[in-house]
Amino acid sequence: MRILYDKQTDTAYLELCGVTDKSRTHACDPMEVNGEINLDFGPDGELIGLEIQQAMRMLPAELLANAHKRRISSRIAPPAVPPPGA
Repeated sequence: MRILYDKQTDTAYLELCGVTDKSRTHACDPMEVNGEINLDFGPDGELIGLEIQQAMRMLPAELLANAHKRRISSRIAPPAVPPPGA
């Protein structure tokens, strides 16, 4: 298992296996999990990963501190930065 963390969007992704070809995503009910959790399934129907938004609130700080840092969610655009001199 590998844990990725995107500090900009406060999103963690738990990769459960080496399969990266997801065939479907199931969004869990935010009211039931007190946040947003998405389950990713591979072509064979096996659970391959979990995306956890609001990760700082939902996961231990030491887990996130040791996670691989990288951009995870493309659904949330990075903040707009005006060009220099604009």
